[in-house]
Amino acid sequence: MITFISQFFGFLRSVFSEQGQGSYSRCAAGAIVLATLGWVTHVVWRTHALPDLTGPAAFIATGHASTYGINKASDIIGAFKGNRPQ
Repeated sequence: MITFISQFFGFLRSVFSEQGQGSYSRCAAGAIVLATLGWVTHVVWRTHALPDLTGPAAFIATGHASTYGINKASDIIGAFKGNRPQ
């Protein structure tokens, strides 16, 4: 059981890090997904009906894309300036 737990946390560490360092965009995307799942669960719990999932899907997509873009902005600007290869 301890081996499973250590492997599970190793997996989570690899999911939420980029090249060994914590990644803000991945952690923020995880928080956005958890918040959206919580909201949909709350709506289903209260109304006993599945809501239209277009809004939550758009929220997840734009939230993840914007945090990823912010995280990679310096690399993108550097590539346009020719300072760093992409």
